[in-house]
Amino acid sequence: MLIDGVAGMTISNGVLRVAVGRIDANGQTSTEDIFIPANCINNVVQALVQGVEDLNTKMAEENKGEEEGNSGDSKKKSKKSSLTDVDEKSD
Repeated sequence: MLIDGVAGMTISNGVLRVAVGRIDANGQTSTEDIFIPANCINNVVQALVQGVEDLNTKMAEENKGEEEGNSGDSKKKSKKSSLTDVDEKSD
């Protein structure tokens, strides 16, 4: 599932319902729902935050290694963006 954004959310009957939006192959916006039991919300959010932080750290280390390895090269290689860079650019 590809998510282009969060369209809305509500809690009903002990379930967090997150409507996520995406643009389909026809260029039309559609939504799908993600259902998370209310007693698991904190664990799910913390796991997502920790996962993104870990990926950003890994990407930063890879970028640093590429910069150090290419310090003598006259040819510049494109840097990888961090996940937060991608999110900020989409705003």
